[in-house]
Amino acid sequence: MTVGPILSGKELKDGGAGFVDVVNPATGETVAREACCDEATLSRIVQSSDDAFRSAEWQGRTPADRSRLLLELADRIEARAERLIDLELLDVGKPISQLRGSELPLAARIVRFYAGAASQIEGAVKSTAAGCVSLTTWEPWGVVGGILPWNYPLVNAAMKAAPAIAAGNAIVLKPSVETPLATVAFAKLCLEAGFPPGIVNVATGPGSGAGHRLVTHPLVRKISFTGSTPVGQQIQRLAAGSLKPVNLECGGKNAMIVFADADLERAAQAALLSAFVNAGQLCVSCSRLLLQQSVAARFTRLLQKKARRITVGDPRDPRTLMGPMITRAQFELALSAIARARSEGCRVLCGGGWLRLPGPLAGGFWIEPTILGGVRPGMRTHDEEIFGPVLALLPFRDEAEAVSIGNGVDYGLSGSVWTSDGERALRMVKALDTGILWVNTMLTGYPEIPVPPHKLSGTGVELGVEGLLAYCKRKSAVIGYNPRTPVGWGL
Repeated sequence: MTVGPILSGKELKDGGAGFVDVVNPATGETVAREACCDEATLSRIVQSSDDAFRSAEWQGRTPADRSRLLLELADRIEARAERLIDLELLDVGKPISQLRGSELPLAARIVRFYAGAASQIEGAVKSTAAGCVSLTTWEPWGVVGGILPWNYPLVNAAMKAAPAIAAGNAIVLKPSVETPLATVAFAKLCLEAGFPPGIVNVATGPGSGAGHRLVTHPLVRKISFTGSTPVGQQIQRLAAGSLKPVNLECGGKNAMIVFADADLERAAQAALLSAFVNAGQLCVSCSRLLLQQSVAARFTRLLQKKARRITVGDPRDPRTLMGPMITRAQFELALSAIARARSEGCRVLCGGGWLRLPGPLAGGFWIEPTILGGVRPGMRTHDEEIFGPVLALLPFRDEAEAVSIGNGVDYGLSGSVWTSDGERALRMVKALDTGILWVNTMLTGYPEIPVPPHKLSGTGVELGVEGLLAYCKRKSAVIGYNPRTPVGWGL
């Protein structure tokens, strides 16, 4: 098939900048050709979104109208779930159980959440001076650029489009060049749901082309990006010249901290889920596991036993728990990171290499679920994000050392603490420098809870009502009603 950009509700078969192959990571086979946008096509797409945003039709829509559109979109996501699952299987090779049981329902839930939040954007009235009334309101930015990662294409399309639309914006989605299929299908569903043409457009192609042009286009008023920290830094630099606001959710080297008094069985299950779901290609994955010394050996044996039961293989098999690396480049980076860990003196406790599967899967990007021991702060294995199915184990003596190790990286996206001591849990929540922290649970709370990244993990906020306000600009007005009131700061 050929997949191309969406312009005013129509899919273009040629974007002017040639074509790239879309590869199924489970088989290594090309499944589609992607038409890439040149500068002229990108400008037409952005202009279309700006025209749609400024149209009387869109400006006349109330929050209740936008809510109805989003509810209809959520219904269509659920009605077309199997088609979307097929596209994600081709695009990213995720296990069908993960798509059907988690990601498709989550995408619909995110859209429904922001449908409910569309009418909850509230300003304020303040008494600031005699004879005046002061108002603070929120307004849409206009055209927003939503730049998506390759690890969760559909969920991230919903995560950016739904709050942008609820706030009254138009949005141009730019999927990763490796995974465009579900994003283009999502935009088509928006049109089917009744969105005016142009309110949700799609620009396709590599980040260095279409992505760069989207960030720097003068009609794009705000950028929301999810991806790696180096690319996020580059986007922030590109946007700085026009002081364009940028929301970044970037990398993480997140720590899960297990104290001796924790429910070890449940904690082990959570550790493997966090480390190996989506083959570790998850920004909030806890890839560092800190174990209190008195239980470290027992917990490690429990992990190894459970890890051996993880089924890696055919994404279409409901029994499969872990799929392939989504891109060849990330597959090679993860393998080189495991080799580097060995050279640093780390011990491979489980997995540790390229997983060769038979038949049609032989050409896929498969890596064994890998557990590393002997990891220490200061090693690149400890400090740098791998973004693959690699879990690093470290011992700690006490609470103070756990905090020191947990905070001892440049990232601050998420974390998890496991303990039966409620006071300790609250101390750890206060002490750990992360945007979101789970206590005795993992990967829960979406979409209601905001995720505000710290340090090199990003800027701004995603999800929650706070994520909706991130797609609004604030405006203040002072209205005088007494002609005898002095003007001009009382001069």
